[in-house]
Amino acid sequence: MRGLTAGRPWCVAALMALVSGMVGVCEAPGAGQAQAARLEGQHFEDTVVVGDRTLQLNGLGLRGVAWIKAFVAGLYVAAPSRDPGQLMAMQGPKRLRLKLMLEAPSKELSKAISKGVRRNESPAVQSQLSERMALFVGLVDGLGTLKQGDALDLDFVPGVGAQLLRNGKPVGAPVEGEDFFRAILKIFIGDRPVDQRLKEGMLRGRSAP
Repeated sequence: MRGLTAGRPWCVAALMALVSGMVGVCEAPGAGQAQAARLEGQHFEDTVVVGDRTLQLNGLGLRGVAWIKAFVAGLYVAAPSRDPGQLMAMQGPKRLRLKLMLEAPSKELSKAISKGVRRNESPAVQSQLSERMALFVGLVDGLGTLKQGDALDLDFVPGVGAQLLRNGKPVGAPVEGEDFFRAILKIFIGDRPVDQRLKEGMLRGRSAP
């Protein structure tokens, strides 16, 4: 977004709304077709290794508002599927990856994530997650300014927790609990996702016809 000073407030507003369900999605040409490992110029490897498992890319989705493209999100799992319930119940490591396409304060992302969890979880579950959410929000806030081209990963490994990474480098300690990772994942593929079309892209199930 360099050189677009006047557009910068729109970038911040877009990021604030990314996970809150307030804006629409910009889809790439051909987004209704089977996805390759590239969307809007953002490359995602077909496979990655998390923990001791090789994971496969399940699908890609674009999030943006108007002409501003915010990020491409990808989900890596052991066995690609179109069923969100199956994916969230699946045992073993998983990776949620965001590739950012704009520059904005990380605090806006943490606010949107917090709102997304509140949309998808009951008050009782939110209470169980509160201390861990506060820890995670602190990690995201500590990232400072998110840059165009940054890759943010949230890797879940059973017995270890959910590790936040920025451009492949760990940020803080893992956040414990599969329930925590599932709460974050619900923002994207749960019953009340941030955007239905983004969800559909991430659930494309690369192994499906």
